[in-house]
Amino acid sequence: MSINTSKLYSFYLAIVSFVALVAITINLWIVLTSIWQFFLITDDEYLQNREYYKIEQCENDIKWIDWNETRIEKTLEEITQCKETVKESVSASRSYKLKSMFITSWAWFIVFLAVFFFHYPKFMREKNSK
Repeated sequence: MSINTSKLYSFYLAIVSFVALVAITINLWIVLTSIWQFFLITDDEYLQNREYYKIEQCENDIKWIDWNETRIEKTLEEITQCKETVKESVSASRSYKLKSMFITSWAWFIVFLAVFFFHYPKFMREKNSK
C-alpha cells in the first residue's frame, strides 16, 4: 500500500485553508459585533441590563458595621456616591472587556489571514498542476 504524498499534501492544504477561512469569518464577526456593541449600547443601557444588581446593592439603605448586627442606615449622599462609583466601575470594566475582545479577535483574524494566504495559493497551484 503506497501513499500518494501529492494527494495527501493537497488534502492538508485544503483543510488548513478551509479552517483558516472559517476562523477568519468567526473572528471578523467578533470584531464587528464588538465595534457595534461599543458604539450602539450605552454604558447606562449596559448597567441597567447586565449590572443592575450593583445599583440595587447601593440602594440598600442599611450598612452593617460589625458582627454584633449593629446597623446604621446609609445617608442619601452615601447612596449617591455608591451609585456613581458603580457607574464608573462598570463603564471602565465594560470598556476594557470590549477593547480586549476587539484586540484579541483582531490579532487572531490577522494570524488566520496569514495562514490562509500562505496555504491557499499553494493549494491552488497543487490543484492546477494535476
